[in-house]
Amino acid sequence: MIDRCTLWLATALTLVCQAGSLAAGGSRAQALKALCGRLEIGPGAVIADVGCGEGLDAAEFARVVGESGTVLAQEIEPAKLATVVRVAAKHGLHQIVPVLGQSDDPRLPDGFVDLIYLNRVFHHLAQPQAMLRRLHQDLKPGGLLVVVDQHRGPLTDWAPTERREEEHHWTGETTVVRLAREAGFLFHDVLEDVWHEPQPFVLAFRKPAAPPPDAGDPDLPPPLDAKALVRALPIPQQDGWAAIFVGLDRGRAVLPALKEGLPPSTRLADVVLDEWALTLEELPPGAPHPGTEVLRKNNNSLALPPDMRLGLVLFVDAYQWLWEPVPLLRQLRERMPDSGLLAIVERQGPDDEPRRLAGHHRRISSRRVAEEMREAGFQLRQTLAPPTEDRCFLLFEPRTSHERLQPEAPKELRP
Repeated sequence: MIDRCTLWLATALTLVCQAGSLAAGGSRAQALKALCGRLEIGPGAVIADVGCGEGLDAAEFARVVGESGTVLAQEIEPAKLATVVRVAAKHGLHQIVPVLGQSDDPRLPDGFVDLIYLNRVFHHLAQPQAMLRRLHQDLKPGGLLVVVDQHRGPLTDWAPTERREEEHHWTGETTVVRLAREAGFLFHDVLEDVWHEPQPFVLAFRKPAAPPPDAGDPDLPPPLDAKALVRALPIPQQDGWAAIFVGLDRGRAVLPALKEGLPPSTRLADVVLDEWALTLEELPPGAPHPGTEVLRKNNNSLALPPDMRLGLVLFVDAYQWLWEPVPLLRQLRERMPDSGLLAIVERQGPDDEPRRLAGHHRRISSRRVAEEMREAGFQLRQTLAPPTEDRCFLLFEPRTSHERLQPEAPKELRP
């Protein structure tokens, strides 16, 4: 049920506010209707418009759900809620219920909502993790979360999160996907094809129909045998080279085993991807690991020390995170002798899945990996035994100047 104070506020605002006007653009209304149609949201549904502003989208949602449905128009500013009530009263949209929320809690009823919608709201969240956990609780099992915001790709505006509520700093699409998954959501789809503006990303997430046994991302691949994975690597034994590790999610468990398996004199760098990070200071779990140095990727470039010569690069459950992999791969190739190796361990995805969706689903086709590697100057050396049933284990080597002039002979990739 809606909080009594919230209902009292709605009643009070209805009594003191005068009727206003509704000015919804046709293309915007069509986009909202198409979005709901794609997600199978219709009459009788419960929609929460979080950060609803003056209620223009809430009014369109009211027409979608009809008299038997409910639209929870949520805002943290009472003045904007006053406008929402005025618009609803003017147009007889009695299914709109205003809700006064907080920065970290939308104050919605738990397990009540079919669709939660945030339009240009996420980038203002000062506590996005806490808000997403609350939104997850507010949805019915199988309910949907839609985030419309900017910009596509990784985060580029690194303003501290505590400043975002009062200031304007766009977010990054990959950041939203990471935080939503960590809050317990499954990535569902991208919906820009039904949207009326070209600039934003439109992401849909789903709350699992059945609660997973553990909190956090409900769609991680199985754990890895880290020591067995490192033993399978043909680790170079010569002196004077360095290793790069890029691992996320389950892949983080491989870093200690890799450090133990390298020659004692080998430098080991742990890379933080801008596709993952929420701030310029954030480190993934277990970092910094003793005996390693932390490097950061930002804007398709890795801050490599000038004297670092790469003998081994290992991606574990992290390669699919890359928004534009080829520039980074080319930079790694430039620092790698012809004897160097680049290994990729990833969950296998469909061959025809667009790369953007592959990253959000945390999987990627081994054929797509091989194509990107070839474009960056690498060739497949070997397909190793998969460390788990759903993963691939691919080993690449640099293509020499002579080989880059020759057509590459196809090598078998396991499906």
